[in-house]
Amino acid sequence: DGAFDITSAPLSKLWGFSRRQGQIPSESDIGAVLENVGSHLLELDQKNQTVAFSRSATEINLGGIGKGFALDRCQELLRADGVEHVLMHGGKSSVLARGDRGTAEQLHGWKVGVRHPLRANARLLEIQLHDQALSTSGAATQSFHHQGKRYGHILDPRNGYPSAGVYSATVVADSAAVADALSTAFYVLGHEKILECCSLQEDVATAIVVPGDHSGRIDIHTCGFCEEDIKIVQDQSCQFIRHD
Repeated sequence: DGAFDITSAPLSKLWGFSRRQGQIPSESDIGAVLENVGSHLLELDQKNQTVAFSRSATEINLGGIGKGFALDRCQELLRADGVEHVLMHGGKSSVLARGDRGTAEQLHGWKVGVRHPLRANARLLEIQLHDQALSTSGAATQSFHHQGKRYGHILDPRNGYPSAGVYSATVVADSAAVADALSTAFYVLGHEKILECCSLQEDVATAIVVPGDHSGRIDIHTCGFCEEDIKIVQDQSCQFIRHD
């Protein structure tokens, strides 16, 4: 539904996130930049393997999928060299696990922690990965405040404004590139639309962290997980809501 779009680079520049110096643009500036945003502006030539833009001011930014793609390629190269058991991460927000940890406990797969979106250096979830990839999107590390309001770096390419309403979106999928892109899209979509999308896709699971009913509390909505593969690290401020 347009929630993930690699042509959103001009919006990041407009809001100052590409320089990590946030600024508030005018509505007219946002409207002007949106004229250059949208995948319909990409002209893909399959035969010559080229990409052209139908508008000169259009730009692409692969940051929302590039780390996942790189992990998938690394895994292919390692497997070709006979490495079957591996855990890799690209910038910590994207993780790919293959095979088993191989410890004395004979654990199947790999246990990966998901950070609490509101508490620095605190773990919120533990997820067991079985030949899967995980990606988490959130704006905790890249944001700025203006007149008492916080603006995060993940922008909605459909309206040009920072997304709000979701603290973090975690996606588990077979491919790291798919998990990477979907976690960004899910962060933008909001948890109700996310759960609808997740239920329609095979081999995809998600955990969405949103504000709770009371100040300081959070809700965690999950879909697609086996019960034994996800758990909350002890936290009395959380409510677990399963949709599968």
